[in-house]
Amino acid sequence: MMKMMRCERLLWSLPLYVFAFFLLCAGAGSALAEDGDGAYMPSSSSAIVGDWLVQSRDAVIRIEQIGDEYQGYILWQLHDTYGPEDGPKLNGKIVTDRNNPDPALRSQPLTGLRLLKGLHYNASNRKWIGGRVYNSDNGRTYNCLIRLLNSNRLRLRGYIGISLFGGNTVWSRVTMQTPVDGGLPFVMAVPDK
Repeated sequence: MMKMMRCERLLWSLPLYVFAFFLLCAGAGSALAEDGDGAYMPSSSSAIVGDWLVQSRDAVIRIEQIGDEYQGYILWQLHDTYGPEDGPKLNGKIVTDRNNPDPALRSQPLTGLRLLKGLHYNASNRKWIGGRVYNSDNGRTYNCLIRLLNSNRLRLRGYIGISLFGGNTVWSRVTMQTPVDGGLPFVMAVPDK
């Protein structure tokens, strides 16, 4: 009887083990597929320097080389002042880093905020690694790495612990300009398809 109960438990837990195995394989496969084999070869370690429109199309991040690392800050954002939907106390005021875990920093404007730090180019795997990215939406900082998909698109991967446990965002290179007739202050390096 005892042998039968162990066997039943094993049979019931087997689907869970199989499911967990497939989840792990799918996650690893997805991460590997996201990473790819790196067919694009950047022209130099400074190939990520420039202005990048974020995937949500509401901000431009300027990546620059500072000493031996690459950093990025918010150069432009679609909404740099609060609107009526944010309430009468905020309406018309400059958007600030109000989710920062440090209360002393919550009044600093988001435009100009440095949110990428510590990236170093690793030529062997053609990535900028060892970075940290700050998410002003939740006030958290994550590990990050960047890979160029081509000369005008990059993929930033933010993660906790190991890069397998994270998410990607794709940014597009832009050229900043003086807005014409209320237009946007940038031109896409390669027009969207």
